[in-house]
Amino acid sequence: MQTKLQSALQTVREAAKVCRSVQAQLIDADSLTKKDRSPVTVADFASQAVICSALQEAFPHIPIVGEEDANDLRQPEHQELFSKIQSFLPDWSAEAILNGIDYGNGEPAEEFWTLDPIDGTKGFLRKQQYAIALSLIRNGEPVLGVLGCPNLGEQGTLLYAIRGEGAYQTDLNSDAFTKIHVTPFKENNPVRFLESVESGHSDHGLQGTIKAAFAERAQSVRYDSQVKYAVLAQGLADVYLRLPNPSQPDYREKIWDHAAGVVIVEEAGGRVSDIFGKALDFSAGKKLHHNCGVIATSGPLQDEIVKLIQQSA
Repeated sequence: MQTKLQSALQTVREAAKVCRSVQAQLIDADSLTKKDRSPVTVADFASQAVICSALQEAFPHIPIVGEEDANDLRQPEHQELFSKIQSFLPDWSAEAILNGIDYGNGEPAEEFWTLDPIDGTKGFLRKQQYAIALSLIRNGEPVLGVLGCPNLGEQGTLLYAIRGEGAYQTDLNSDAFTKIHVTPFKENNPVRFLESVESGHSDHGLQGTIKAAFAERAQSVRYDSQVKYAVLAQGLADVYLRLPNPSQPDYREKIWDHAAGVVIVEEAGGRVSDIFGKALDFSAGKKLHHNCGVIATSGPLQDEIVKLIQQSA
């Protein structure tokens, strides 16, 4: 596992450097819109190419399930965008970039990587928080997670966890990792709720009801992306709710949006489940088909919040 960890850390660091360079020069024309209307940036594609190419070379037998593919970039109308990607990967051939992105078109297996090359694309476009999220899943369970959070902290933050070995963090420019842990529970402490910046990502009405149950103890902390998992694991927040939006009752979460964050929070001493208290099942393909919503907490509040959700449903 240590070999996989070192490869994952190294390639996420490299992708973070590229993402920082893109963000520093970002203009509105540097994105295209997918069919689901979510923006895709130069950095999404470049990040996936960097990470998937390295993992494919190091572990060719392990498939990679990524968020992006290169089909759009092969279309004539997107050649300007592809040229921008090439400008940030100057030593890469066009074929190497396209192939690198498409290495992420693998299918879930007994063991596989899952990658979100930029989780929180809209946060990235606002030049705020986003994460590079990479996880190794084995037998339906995340066993290794790496989060690169370039805008979290003064130097950016790199976090990782291996199942059964704890969670750790360092600056993106450092190898001096320190162990992290969720906030110790105290009865009268504030309860800090992590909320998405994007209003469409969750049922904010139900979230407000849950917060109201904690009265004046409830506080709000807003972050984009799996940075929320990082902040929870660091002990800087207590609850993250990803509640199903009533307008999309059949929506199921994508595995790459949660896998890395889940193992990091759990190894930091927290708990993660769906809204019914069931463990997240990563064995059902590219989505969490066997789960509804996500609840992540520092631990002691988990059962209480599951109960509150069921009472409010």
